[in-house]
Amino acid sequence: MENFEINTILTLTLVLIILLWVVLIFGPWLRALLSGIRITHTEMLLMRFRNSPVNSIINEMVRARKAGVLVNRDEIEACHLSGGNVKNVIDGLVFAKAHDFKLTTKEALKLDLQKRDIVNYLREKI
Repeated sequence: MENFEINTILTLTLVLIILLWVVLIFGPWLRALLSGIRITHTEMLLMRFRNSPVNSIINEMVRARKAGVLVNRDEIEACHLSGGNVKNVIDGLVFAKAHDFKLTTKEALKLDLQKRDIVNYLREKI
């Protein structure tokens, strides 16, 4: 009877670990992979440990990728960790790309940290 209880606990623990992995890591990783974004499971796990919103960052990176804007995950995560608005940065980069305005990720991050709406700022410049 004792072996049965230990085996049950171990099995349930393993099932819980697998479910957490699927929900927290595999889903966003697969979405990124299917969009052409290369990110490892370890990077995503470390993002979770740093309290970065993995799903939000992956969604914004996918949106940028589909718009033809290449962004670096480290820079986007750093934007969030420094108090920036990742969506504002990606919106600005996508708008700049669509209107043939040269805007680097670092410039967009700098504008965002100044609490500017990047799209409105670029509209005024154009």
